[in-house]
Amino acid sequence: MMAAASPIVHLVFWKLNGETAEMKQSQASKIIEAFLTLKTKIDGLMKLEIGRNCVDHPDAWDVSVYMVFSSLTLLEAYQTHPMHLDIKKLVGPMRLDRGQVDFELNPNDV
Repeated sequence: MMAAASPIVHLVFWKLNGETAEMKQSQASKIIEAFLTLKTKIDGLMKLEIGRNCVDHPDAWDVSVYMVFSSLTLLEAYQTHPMHLDIKKLVGPMRLDRGQVDFELNPNDV
């Protein structure tokens, strides 16, 4: 019997290039709105949370998204999904830096 695929957490975080707090707020709002449209439209997407940083710290990132996919295969499929490619086009010109972490969840903890 084959083991079930483990869920995969996909975390992405960005530093934005807005010159003022207001510009960064506007950029963050556009990014958040774009990601929220994915909630029911991506195969295997079990959870999506996104938000703007709320703690003033020099090492903080401006925006982060937390996604859980039911398998690595479905996370990989998401990478080329047209809606994801549209978000990359939106975010690209607004970012100074981007970080990413993907890790496997214990299926018993989901």
